Amino acid sequence: MKKIKIRPLEPLMLRTQGEFEPLITGSHTSAQSLIIPRPSTIAGLLGYLSFKGNGNVDWLDNLLHQLGDVKIYETLIESGNENYLYPLRMGNLFALVNKETLCNLPKIFESMDENYEKWEKEIYDIFYREKNKLFELINLQDRIGIGLDRQKKTVKEHYLYTARYVSFKKEINYVIFVEGNLSLKKTDNNGGSDNTTHDQNNQKLEEIGNLGGEGRIVKLEVEDVDNVVANELAGDYYLVVSPILIPDEIIDIILEEDLIVMGKVDKISLGFDIAHNRRKETLTAVLEGSIIKKKFIEIYRKLVNNNDLFSKYEKIGYNTISRLDNQKLELRKILLL
Repeated sequence: MKKIKIRPLEPLMLRTQGEFEPLITGSHTSAQSLIIPRPSTIAGLLGYLSFKGNGNVDWLDNLLHQLGDVKIYETLIESGNENYLYPLRMGNLFALVNKETLCNLPKIFESMDENYEKWEKEIYDIFYREKNKLFELINLQDRIGIGLDRQKKTVKEHYLYTARYVSFKKEINYVIFVEGNLSLKKTDNNGGSDNTTHDQNNQKLEEIGNLGGEGRIVKLEVEDVDNVVANELAGDYYLVVSPILIPDEIIDIILEEDLIVMGKVDKISLGFDIAHNRRKETLTAVLEGSIIKKKFIEIYRKLVNNNDLFSKYEKIGYNTISRLDNQKLELRKILLL
């Protein structure tokens, strides 16, 4: 298994759906970056770095063609040496927490019916006090921009937008884990190797790439690590590490069963298909940082098991989950074993 560390070298714009759309009224529009990149953004970066020539016209099949036979598990934040932080969400509240905080959550959930005020306070303390590492690491930058008429090479009248970029107060890495034979060694136009560097002693590979909107620069470091994939479905609660995509036909079933303990269900865009100049599909998802019951996984697998499209989504990073009450780093998928 390979561990890939992605270190931002400048502020990032990891856009979600909704901005620069007709839904925003007036000429003054805005965009706000996500804290953690979505799987299609990460997979797109890896696909570009392992480019093997043109594939299928469909963006997903083309991406899988570039990546090869791999499964991507993502995304954690690493601050320091293997000090992993996980997303946690309650509605619109968002936190970055360590494994110790996650392991204490099942005890809080078990007391929900007994003392509402107590568990509510304990949950809110996670988001607003020192357990939330978001405030230590994240720094948001607001920028103002204008619209340009590229043909006339002039500023468009009345066009103004604001953008909120994400930057970091400390050095951090986005961390993903990859199963399979992923090669990030690109070639230049003459067939030679590019600026990829190798550390033969530590078996590491380093690469420079572009992540998110405006092609912001990041540094990638790839190394071999022990397997972190959990084989057994143990534990009563699971953290949604990357969004779980839900087919429209089973949304009502999932929501009626009361299988989501806390978090948020929302529509998300899978990004923009630059090659064909169009938006990718928009799907319903249980967002990263949500907490689901084990029964959610069992029902999801039963209802979606034969859906080849959603298995492909899993391969590029979606539907990554982690057992809540385990101190070890363990990740797994829902459909793919």
